[in-house]
Amino acid sequence: MKRRIWKRTTAMACVAAMLISLAGCGSKGEGESGNKNTGDGKTITITFAEHVADIEAQEPHMMKIIKAFEDSHENIKIDITGKEVSEHNTQMTLLAGENKLPDIFWLEQSPAREFAQNDYLYDLTEALNEYGINDSLLPGLVNSCTLDDKDYGMPSEVMMVGFFYNKELFKQAGIEKAPATYEEFTEAVNKLNGAGIVPLTVGAQDNYSIWAFETMLARYGFFEKLEGLQDGSISWDNEDFIHYFEKVEEMRENHTYTEDIANIGYFEAKEQFLGGNAAMFNTGAWDIGDFEASDIAQNIGFFWGPTFSDSKYPQEIGIKASGGVYVVSANAAKDPELLDAIMQFWQFYYGEEGTKIIAEETSALPCSQYQGEIDAGKHPVLEVMIAALNDDWKAVTEPFNSLSSNVAYGYFDATFGVMTGVYTPEQAAQYIEGLQSAER
Repeated sequence: MKRRIWKRTTAMACVAAMLISLAGCGSKGEGESGNKNTGDGKTITITFAEHVADIEAQEPHMMKIIKAFEDSHENIKIDITGKEVSEHNTQMTLLAGENKLPDIFWLEQSPAREFAQNDYLYDLTEALNEYGINDSLLPGLVNSCTLDDKDYGMPSEVMMVGFFYNKELFKQAGIEKAPATYEEFTEAVNKLNGAGIVPLTVGAQDNYSIWAFETMLARYGFFEKLEGLQDGSISWDNEDFIHYFEKVEEMRENHTYTEDIANIGYFEAKEQFLGGNAAMFNTGAWDIGDFEASDIAQNIGFFWGPTFSDSKYPQEIGIKASGGVYVVSANAAKDPELLDAIMQFWQFYYGEEGTKIIAEETSALPCSQYQGEIDAGKHPVLEVMIAALNDDWKAVTEPFNSLSSNVAYGYFDATFGVMTGVYTPEQAAQYIEGLQSAER
């Protein structure tokens, strides 16, 4: 993602001061003919599978956009269902094998490419231009999921991840500012432990919830080593990655993580943080809404995670990219009317009306260009995230999305294995190498 997408004004945050106007003229769907219905009076129902169990609570923007879309498109209905991410992923894999995929659904980039290779997905390359969607997206989120130079996905969220912290608990422990280096991070942890405050809450029951640690892996040269990891010229059991796992182990030995890490999941960890029972929590921009609805909203800060002096690779980097993607099933695309209805929905979602709902009504970072203003006083956490998105740290993508699903989840398991004391750093690296080598 390009830096300087977001710009702050005096009392307000003008979310797209540096972006060009939304472009939808000349596109298909309602932009071309003005006809917001199917034209023949029949109702088209689009089936939609999301990756959250409680869509109303976890993705309120989606429900608001669907309602607004259905209100203005009488003959198009969206039948949306949701499951927790791991259950969702399993279900989509099963449905793909049975040729029963929903019309549109969420996937992470890596499995999306695998689905595309197996001809389960519709090639969106032409449609994204014809319906003006690429013109609406933030520049860094165009081509969010490609395979052989073809687009198979549209961005579901701005992926910004790191450590959120409770400023009041930091103050109680005598910590004046967010730590920047690993040494400062360790010192902060020591002060928090000394004050009887849990430093960092993490839930190992959900093995995907180590986003900030992915950034740490990138600081030990993940992207520089990626091609070698894939062709076998570099092993996961290398000196730099061992150092990464050693830091994860040192954090455990220094009582950085909550004691019940092995018995709780991501949502329980978030409850601990929002309840004021832990000083730090590793998550991403998708939690802005929950953070701003909490009692500690005014006290929440953000930092990208510690930098490491024993690494020769770039340190001032942060994950600022597209999260998962929305995809269209190949079967749905075989019906021209259904496909047009689907693309009209995404045209609305990424267009001016949908983007306004996301930015102004749900405290989230939209994937599309937005020319309105956000009241930073009412949205303190959003202001913090805009500042981080706007800083000078280099933007990188999530390492997970550069790996196969099997290796990526193996990396998650290995990191949590070190966090919980199941693996040594060497064992963790060797475990992932075994998975990677089987795919070479």
